[in-house]
Amino acid sequence: MKSRKSKTQEIYEFLKQEIAAGTYYKGELLPTDLQISEEFNASRPTVAKAVQKLVNENYLRRKAGYGTYLMEIKDSSQSEKELTLSLLIPELGETDIFEPICGQIANLADANNFKLIWNGFGNLQDCKIAHIEQLVKKYISQNVDGVFFVPLELLDNCQDINQRIINMFKKADIPCVLLDRDVVDTPHKSECDVIGINNSEAGFIIGQHLLEKGCRKIGFVTRPNIASSVNMRFIGMREAVLQAGLAFDALEELSTEDSMEDFAKVLTERKDLDAIAVYNDSAAVDLSINLERLGIKIPIDLKVVAFDDVKYGSLLKTPLTTFRRPYKDIARAAVEVMISRIKNLDQGPRKVLLNGRLIIRESTQ
Repeated sequence: MKSRKSKTQEIYEFLKQEIAAGTYYKGELLPTDLQISEEFNASRPTVAKAVQKLVNENYLRRKAGYGTYLMEIKDSSQSEKELTLSLLIPELGETDIFEPICGQIANLADANNFKLIWNGFGNLQDCKIAHIEQLVKKYISQNVDGVFFVPLELLDNCQDINQRIINMFKKADIPCVLLDRDVVDTPHKSECDVIGINNSEAGFIIGQHLLEKGCRKIGFVTRPNIASSVNMRFIGMREAVLQAGLAFDALEELSTEDSMEDFAKVLTERKDLDAIAVYNDSAAVDLSINLERLGIKIPIDLKVVAFDDVKYGSLLKTPLTTFRRPYKDIARAAVEVMISRIKNLDQGPRKVLLNGRLIIRESTQ
């Protein structure tokens, strides 16, 4: 008579089969011990024993405060070179927009066998092509294997500079994975992989929310030479307005080069506006503070929404409604695409658009 498998062995074999079937990819977190214990009606120590067996066999790795994730399965005769990846991010360290994504990329380094070099351009308005080229040449001289690059925006010649950066790395056979946006305007597509959110969907969701709140005249605050990702948000909002059966001018683009302090004064004269959607949280926070200083009551006089969900948006006198990026998912997809690109430089470019979610706070109540 055959002996019945223990719970530990049953869980061990199930997880091993899931790994072999490709259910999890390298670096991906497995379900927690608690989740597995509930699925198998087993104690957590029993689950821990099964998982530890896979750790001992180098299928999995545990990291305190992070979780259990899949190691790459490879022949014992092979040793994989540690990759060196780098970040080329405008204003890194000066804003909260891309720091969460970069932080998550750094968290994935150990599980995916790469080290990460951090660097930024400094203040975007002070960017000089010579300084940018110096950073690019530095990465090339360091023989980095790949670069996560956020293309420049807001500068008159930003498309030319972005393409110049891409060409320098391409000549050195170093792949670039672009974060948030492409280096060309939609519907055109560059040769680079792009990881970001579905910006038109984000704009549509924001537009629907404002319309549901009774808004019938919405201003979309933007800047000259802004990223194509912001333009896609405007297109999404336009679609929400048209689907609601409203007139084309129910959504108005408000492009400004003014400071948010000066622009707030302009908005106090716009008695027809019910709401404004601002191109990102950082600008929306600055604008909201200045509007309230001028006596505008948010959301009574004017509803305010934005995009990105930076931390300080929730700390305003009137906390900001915003569209949150899935930071962890963006980082994970960027790493996965980068490693795949390094292994196959000739594969076609990929565009990965992830879904975020609306965070409703007092600024639109």
